[in-house]
Amino acid sequence: TSTNPTPIPANIALKFGEAHGTGVNALIATGLILFIVTFAVNAFARWIVSRRAEFSGAN
Repeated sequence: TSTNPTPIPANIALKFGEAHGTGVNALIATGLILFIVTFAVNAFARWIVSRRAEFSGAN
């Protein structure tokens, strides 16, 4: 065990070459979940920025 956990993308990259069967499926699922979370956070941030632009009077 390490005191500094490995970031998710680094974990996927490090373990993908050694993974077999279910391990590959788990890494792909982890990547998909990471993509969905990233997409949702970015979409939410864009929504907030667009709402603030409407009320700020900016062009």
